Parts: sequence; C-alpha cells; structure tokens
Amino acid sequence: MFSLLIALILLLFVLLCLLTRTYEPKEGFEHKKKCEIVVARFNENLSWLHEEPFRSPNYFITVYNKGFDMETVDKTIVLPNVGKCDHTYLYHIVKNYDNLADITVFLPGSCDMPHKFGKVKHMMRLIEERNSAVFISDSTVDSLRDTFDQFQLDEWITSNEDNRNMNPESQLQHANIRPFGKWFDHFFGDIQVKHVTYYGIFSVSKIDILRKPIDFYRRLLEEVSGSSNPEAGHYMERSWAAVFHPLKTTSVYESR
Repeated sequence: MFSLLIALILLLFVLLCLLTRTYEPKEGFEHKKKCEIVVARFNENLSWLHEEPFRSPNYFITVYNKGFDMETVDKTIVLPNVGKCDHTYLYHIVKNYDNLADITVFLPGSCDMPHKFGKVKHMMRLIEERNSAVFISDSTVDSLRDTFDQFQLDEWITSNEDNRNMNPESQLQHANIRPFGKWFDHFFGDIQVKHVTYYGIFSVSKIDILRKPIDFYRRLLEEVSGSSNPEAGHYMERSWAAVFHPLKTTSVYESR
C-alpha cells in the first residue's frame, strides 16, 4: 500500500513537471516572426534564395507561385497568374493583415538579374545594420504625382527571359483611371510623396502597413486583379512610397 502511494506521488510529480514545463521555441522562431521575405514568382529560377543572406535563420521565406512547380521553400502559396508582383504583395498584406511580420521584405522572383540583385543585397545589409525595415529610394523628386502626371503605357513585355519564354504577351490592360496623375489623385488624394522605388524591391514595417485600413489595400488589389499584364501595375511600382505614406518606422535610404 505504501509503495503504491509513493508511486502515485511520483506520477503526479512527473505530470506536474510536464504541465508546467516552459518550451523553448525552435531555432530562428523569434526571427521568423520578426522578418518575412515575400517573393512573387512566375517562372523565374529562385536558386538565388540559397545564397546569403537569404537562407539565414533570421528570415522566413514565403513564395507566391504563379507559374510551374518549383522547389520547396519555407512556405509556398499558389496564386493565379494575374497582376504581376504588385498583385502578390497586396494579396499578402490583405490575407495577413492581422498576422504580419514586424518587417516584410517584398521581392520579385527575378532578383537574380544583376541590376536587381545588387539592390536587394544592399537593402538586406541595411536591414541588418539598422534593425528596421528599409525603403530604398531610387529617385527623390519634388512630387511623385507631378513627375509622372501624364505617364501611361499601352504595351510592355517582361524583361526576364524565363518569364518571357512562358508568356510573351505585350498588350497591357488599361488602368480603370488613367493617366497616372488622375489615378494617383483617386487613391492617394493630395499627399506629397518624394520617393520612388523601382523593380518591386522594398521592405516595410508592420506598423507602417497598419497605418492604412485593410479596405485601402483591397481597393488597390482590385486594380491589378483583372489581367496578367495590367497597366495599373506600372502605376503601383512607382507608388509604393505613397501606399505606405508616411513612412515613420521604416528607414528611408536615398540611393542618389
């Protein structure tokens, strides 16, 4: 009887230890919540994601795949082939609005192109150094809206060879509102924005994303959801600083 009582006490002790045990997160867990790399892919070779610094445990990689099958990364989500990278970025924000990483890095799958890869690696170094999201301004202007006031496009073909081989279309679906100046006024009003980034390469903090309501991002998402080659995507490329205006917790780096 005494032996049985001792055994029960020991069993209760073990159960108590298990119930109150503090579980340590797996390596990189805290970092993955801190910084997520979102990649918009169509048919690009993503082998560059295996290079430094991308395979660091500091980053969690989500690829949105709009083309053929690809090798597995941390997370892969299949989307229809519409809206280029701008659709992907807005889709990610809308779907993860309540669960965003502290820093989100947005990249096109074509980052292995030399003129893009240099910018990406520079941005990643700045993120590490400043411990914050970094928005690289490729061009600083007096007024983004006035600079591109009459900008509009009828045709454009992708510069990435892998994508061009798979989809050589050149005709753009016209934006619902054009040219750029009228489109900008409709979505952003009279805000004054001076920074322009190109190639769909930038990062932004969760705090700066959440300054705008989710419906704001849904409206922009609709603009690039109707075609695989939308003119509005070119408007979006020039307007990311306006989308997240004002950038308060994201560091702005002026490259020139």
